Amino acid sequence: MALKIINRDISWLSFNERVLQEAQNTRVPLIERMRFLGIYSNNLDEFFRVRVATLIRLKKAIGSSNPTLAKQTSDTLSKIHKKVIDLQGKFYTTYEQILKELEEHDIHTRNDKQLSKSQQNFVRKYFLDNVESLITPLIISNIKRFPYLKDRSVYLFTSSEKTSGKKFYTLIELPTDEMSRFIILPSKNGEIEIIYLDDIIRFNMPYILSIFNPKNIRSYIIKLTRDAELDLDDDFSESYYEKINKSLSNRKFGKPVRFVYDKEMPEPELNYLLSNIKLSTSENLIPGGRYHNFRDFMSFPSLGKDELCFNKISELPHKLIKDGVSLLKQVEKQDFLFQFPYHSFDYIIDIIREAAIDPKVELIKMSLYRVAKKSKIIKALKNAARNGKIVQVVIELRARFDEEANLDWSKQLQEENISIEFGVKGLKVHSKLLLIQRRSKGILKNFSLISTGNFHENTARIYGDTALFSANESISGEVEKVFQIFDKPYMSYHFEHLLVSPINLRQRIYDLVDEQIVQSQLGRKGEIYIKINNLVDEEMIAKLNDAAENGVKIRLMVRGVCSLVPIRNITVRSIVGRFLEHSRVLWFGSKENAKIFIGSADLMTRNLDVRIEAMTPIYDEKVKLEMIDYMELQWKDNQKCRKITSRLSNDMYTVGTNKVNAQMDLYNQLK
Repeated sequence: MALKIINRDISWLSFNERVLQEAQNTRVPLIERMRFLGIYSNNLDEFFRVRVATLIRLKKAIGSSNPTLAKQTSDTLSKIHKKVIDLQGKFYTTYEQILKELEEHDIHTRNDKQLSKSQQNFVRKYFLDNVESLITPLIISNIKRFPYLKDRSVYLFTSSEKTSGKKFYTLIELPTDEMSRFIILPSKNGEIEIIYLDDIIRFNMPYILSIFNPKNIRSYIIKLTRDAELDLDDDFSESYYEKINKSLSNRKFGKPVRFVYDKEMPEPELNYLLSNIKLSTSENLIPGGRYHNFRDFMSFPSLGKDELCFNKISELPHKLIKDGVSLLKQVEKQDFLFQFPYHSFDYIIDIIREAAIDPKVELIKMSLYRVAKKSKIIKALKNAARNGKIVQVVIELRARFDEEANLDWSKQLQEENISIEFGVKGLKVHSKLLLIQRRSKGILKNFSLISTGNFHENTARIYGDTALFSANESISGEVEKVFQIFDKPYMSYHFEHLLVSPINLRQRIYDLVDEQIVQSQLGRKGEIYIKINNLVDEEMIAKLNDAAENGVKIRLMVRGVCSLVPIRNITVRSIVGRFLEHSRVLWFGSKENAKIFIGSADLMTRNLDVRIEAMTPIYDEKVKLEMIDYMELQWKDNQKCRKITSRLSNDMYTVGTNKVNAQMDLYNQLK
């Protein structure tokens, strides 16, 4: 029987709908709901830049060579367009509702037509002092070549008439990278009044265009999304570094994949823009409201209204880690499990800092995929090199949208005489590993940290991730072996403990699933519980279906894309809440004989077959119990958890007499 699969792109849109649900949820603090609109919009931008762009490129490449696949691709693009338009309507309805609720708290949004005299004076002065020098008005009807519209930018397109009655068009890029999009107006009676940067420029258009004595000025926000794929050719005369650099330059001129415009824009103006932008099909067109680029709303200000924001929580110290005592010496006695963003990320930085000054530490190795703009991790590695340690860093240049930053980091690290590896040809390095080698009494001992998330201080405050810090040689010795792959990729490698792709990860998961099938066939309980970001790989889905058909009870906690259609014995849920669930955990067997693994890999073909990923077993019994408690708490969540079905309905899971919010309950447990 043919395997039933949910299209990954439609499933992703369903995930983003769960984010939109948080903006709609009246139990979420009001300003945070506005920020969820920003998260939804930012997610959708990336979806079009990557996934929709890929489908458009595939459709073009197929041409008439494979009519069946071409039709499937066209159908998918049509379904995406229909779903996006549907969600767009819900999005703007939600936005308007949030604005009304903000007004109940004396927070008002004003546009350029709603200003008092004093506010008009403020807006005029604010424009002259802060905005005018940052914008370049383009009279596009006067130039032969239509200007290039940048990806991720938002533009004010203006239609005006000269005194002669002749119509002319103007284009201004909003300087949102230079300043906030939200400006607080002077107001009375304790009210808070906000104007968007868009409307400050709109108000000042008569002044900007004053030399034309313009009439009938009408302005509309537009936004273009471009293909963000990197094209890497096979020119062997270029270094990998040079290829990435060239591809980044080419990305800036990627083909348009989406055009968002104000639905109030008259048809002649819209047609003028479309003819100059040269969009391929109507499926690329998304009519919207007065404002676009809602990703800026992720930074919507708190306005001094703490009661309308999430309660501030402080990072927690680890209960089992003693202050003022060497972290390396403590981990020699027991493994430690970190749960971010609840535990302080400073522990990871402190581990490197300690290794940097410990005279017995000889070598530090680390794999980096994404790091913060002002990275303390990078600073700690530099200091280690300055202290005479051998420091080797594997840095992935193809970390999507972080390529430019990683190019710069690699250059900086090399300037400190740090050895840099760019991974293995054809395999993106996605593992999150740290290895420290320390010599004591003539014996070289390995210490390792294996994480589900990036070594990134900023995302560690909002991503729910798990990391194991261990001196167990079965684990740490094999982490050292993973790093050897980058030095000597031509050798054959065998892993007894770690699950490493593309070497043994897929097959070991199959073997672990088979063990549970055998348990079920023997009349015992066969159990599998997987927490993952994305489940897409068809062979893995078929394997899980086979297990379920053989009586294995399977629980899946999938945050994002889930292509598996739930069948008997398989239950799928998804948590979307205050923090982004990001941990990847595999649990096979009952609580009594659980085999648990954590690491960097999702169950997608790319993670299983064409990336370097690493997942570690949990051997320490105390840590294993911590992981079991964590996973069971996730499954009991009845406040932020959705049931995932073949209909993609995103109904809330509400079973249970006691309220369980897995994220905040975990925080309280770790206090």
